[in-house]
Amino acid sequence: MTSEWIVPLHEADQHGPSHVGHKARALARLRRCDVPVPDGVCLTSAWFGDVMRLTALGGVVTEQLSTVRAVPTGTGRSLELIRRAVLATEWPEEATALVVAAVEPLLADGPVVVRSSVPAEDGTDRSFAGVFHSEGPLESVDEVLTALRRCWAALWTARSYAYTRGDLPREYAAFVQRWAEPRIHGVTFTRDPLGRVPGPVAEASWGSSDTTEGTGAAIRVTTTDEQGGPAAPHLPAELRARLSGLSTLAEDLFGHALDIEWVWNAAGLHVLQARPITGAGGPALPPADRWWPDARVAELYDVDLGNLRRRLENGLQKHIWLRRQCEAAGVETYREAYAVYRAESAERVAEGLRSHLRTEFVQVNWSARGTDQVVPLDRLGEALAAGHARNPLSDPAFSAVHLGEIVPAEASGFSTVLSDGTVIVEAFPAGLPGIKEGSLVPSVFTVDERGAVHRRNVAVFNRRCTIRPGDGWWWHPQSTAPYAFDRSDREIRDVARTTRAMCGALGEARLEWYSRAEHAMVRDVSLEGRRLHPLGAGPDAGHVIASGSVIGTALVVPDIAALDDLARAWDVSVVGFGSDNTAIMADDAITATVAAARATDAPVIVAEYPSAGLIPLVDVASGFVFERGNLLCHTAIVLRERGVPAVVLPRARELLRDGQSVQISPAGVTVAGSGSGSGSGSGTGVSR
Repeated sequence: MTSEWIVPLHEADQHGPSHVGHKARALARLRRCDVPVPDGVCLTSAWFGDVMRLTALGGVVTEQLSTVRAVPTGTGRSLELIRRAVLATEWPEEATALVVAAVEPLLADGPVVVRSSVPAEDGTDRSFAGVFHSEGPLESVDEVLTALRRCWAALWTARSYAYTRGDLPREYAAFVQRWAEPRIHGVTFTRDPLGRVPGPVAEASWGSSDTTEGTGAAIRVTTTDEQGGPAAPHLPAELRARLSGLSTLAEDLFGHALDIEWVWNAAGLHVLQARPITGAGGPALPPADRWWPDARVAELYDVDLGNLRRRLENGLQKHIWLRRQCEAAGVETYREAYAVYRAESAERVAEGLRSHLRTEFVQVNWSARGTDQVVPLDRLGEALAAGHARNPLSDPAFSAVHLGEIVPAEASGFSTVLSDGTVIVEAFPAGLPGIKEGSLVPSVFTVDERGAVHRRNVAVFNRRCTIRPGDGWWWHPQSTAPYAFDRSDREIRDVARTTRAMCGALGEARLEWYSRAEHAMVRDVSLEGRRLHPLGAGPDAGHVIASGSVIGTALVVPDIAALDDLARAWDVSVVGFGSDNTAIMADDAITATVAAARATDAPVIVAEYPSAGLIPLVDVASGFVFERGNLLCHTAIVLRERGVPAVVLPRARELLRDGQSVQISPAGVTVAGSGSGSGSGSGTGVSR
């Protein structure tokens, strides 16, 4: 085992923090004082740095971070591309062999956990608490190698980017440690960070057999309390004594207050982490009720937002840069705002917000994801007062809320400028479910550089949506008689004008837009990296979703409804690829399809449409055949970016069977070895 790449955890204090990280060093120092720390091995920053240097990964990281600086609107997209590269890059053989040799003895004694030990975290100025990733329990070498990739990928997340204000750590280190199964799991602060009690204080929760974290609500007790509060489980007297002694020892050893993460089980106390308390530098409440419009949302870096912190971090670059780009390009977008308020000030805060928000209805959110409530703007004060308790801050008299305009659009869709200067516009009735998932066939228009509008496809729909106030999503579909969804030339030209303006500002972009009264507005922007080729002529035009040719084995996915549900629940998209999210990859619908794909030689996945729920499968598939689909949906962008061919073949699930050898190409789909012709991807059939 080389000290340059891999270090025993108990020897980590003999190396600098830039090599093994403060977290590993602190555990090694505690272990030398006979504090029970589970055994492990450190993968140093030199190991991760050399993997980047010896593979293409270093170039990907450099390129994408330079793109972030040049086009901040695409931050989420660039970070996602880095994470995908981390997950997909094969490590040098020697580097992998050393990791395997180091972790096999640990696994021989039971499960292990992978924990980050980034040199920048657990310092005296910034803790990075909750920013990076740990994973376990893990029971095999393959699980450990996968977890190391996912933990490393977490260095490049929206949360990390927001926490560091764009100054991401340059180095990464981690350690693999024996797992201590928790009966009780918690954190002890050697001094109360809130200053409410004089001695150490613990926050504890009761664990389970399949997690390294506690489950249920945490209780807050001093280490000398006889009980954890009304109806709370008691901390064992031996545990309270051990935590009290540990607090004294740790402060004497390190010379400052710490928060210490620990696990208690039948074998006793196990210490997992010890870092300086840095709460004084965290987000703080404003001195009074206040709200922030889009233009000033950057001021929220240092404001306590409670549950909304993650929402802000995930959308920060869009909040700031997309709106600035829209303003510079002379195009319109919807408005958002954040507010921190007391219940008694709700109406006064709402009055200020009404000067900024313009639509009849607004979305009101107290949580990190999704839409909590849709309310009429003129009743916003009532909603703020009623929802105050849904996001209490460090001072529970205050709550934080996010608000966004709801535009009563008639049409929505996607658009971009093709390589010949033509604008392609895909249009849907606004609000219909399935637009993002790729399950709907759009009306398709093109606008040439002279402004002439061409109708490539006018789709027929049998539903429309209306906006209804209440909890959750605001669009409510209603069945109608079938109708052709055509749009006026004036409306399509305005979408094209908006698209050209944004593509001119960003170099290239795929717009999500909506329109009302023939006027287009920008909803979102995704960057694909290159412009698409012009659509061909004739009935087959547009039925190649991602160019390329491949011969593989058909794998039919008969029902992708569960994958749609997964995509909606976890916001899987062109930015949220999903393969670095353990919850997504552990979902039954994903694991079953991934297992089938990995058991198939060069799998060509055959599905009804390009569901966003298929995106986590892109890296295990050789190609895709869909029965319907559109050029600009999220899945199509990912397929083109990854170089995975995909075409449309109506009735594909009837025409193709599991195990058939098939060839897909821009000419269509052919059952390999059955003939020399090529079938049309647009629906005349499949060649055999």
